[in-house]
Amino acid sequence: MTIWEISEKADYIAQRHQQLQEQWHLYCNSLVQGITLSKARLHHAMSCAAQGDMRFVLFGHFTIYVTLADSFNSHTIEYYVETKDGDKQRIAQAQLMADGMVDGHVSNRDRQQVLEHYLEKIAPVYNGLYSAVEHDLPVNLQQLMNGNSSANVA
Repeated sequence: MTIWEISEKADYIAQRHQQLQEQWHLYCNSLVQGITLSKARLHHAMSCAAQGDMRFVLFGHFTIYVTLADSFNSHTIEYYVETKDGDKQRIAQAQLMADGMVDGHVSNRDRQQVLEHYLEKIAPVYNGLYSAVEHDLPVNLQQLMNGNSSANVA
């Protein structure tokens, strides 16, 4: 392989990587706008985040992380929930394509679609919290993710 063939491949890789990063940034902007401009009371607060991920604090206790998976050229968006104690678990994942579609049907430019998709992904957190609060039970992250509100280990 000549230096020019490698150069061509390197340019292609860099271009595609840049396109993916642009699509990720559009997704992030749409999600932040969707949450901040929504009239719905989601009890989300923006939190400072490390480069490349978003964080939202839920009810002052849980942190929702939205990030691209760590591998190079990953198209996988990962959604995590973390407690104040540091317990962290992945809630869901989605696929972000180079054309800006998420999971094949959500445009990352449409903040309402992005918000609704995000809320579908983190719905288990709300459902588990609702069930625990409704039954006056403390919340354990594992039970929260399993949807099991009958046990009360905190």
